[in-house]
Amino acid sequence: MAQKLGYSGVSTPPPAMRLEWSELALADLDRFAEFLHYKFPHLATQVAAAIIEESRILLDHPRLGRPIGGRDEYRQLSLRVLKGVYVCQYRIDGERIVMLRVFHGREGRG
Repeated sequence: MAQKLGYSGVSTPPPAMRLEWSELALADLDRFAEFLHYKFPHLATQVAAAIIEESRILLDHPRLGRPIGGRDEYRQLSLRVLKGVYVCQYRIDGERIVMLRVFHGREGRG
């Protein structure tokens, strides 16, 4: 009966998402590394890699972040990375997640 209704017992996985980084988001990662280079040189090379790794959760859960700007495709997610909080702003575009900006949780963005 289930086969007649179109259920084969195996769910079809959603299309694979891709995570892409805008030039501004990459510049944000460079900015963090430069700042840390003077205060905590041993962390400067680790922070960008850790943010990129933690943000990969969006590949499996693209709507994990909360909507921003009144538009569902624009979202924001806070990630705890190396004892700091980083705010990732991204856009869902079909099968792509485009990281738009990354801010440290203590940064003023007003």
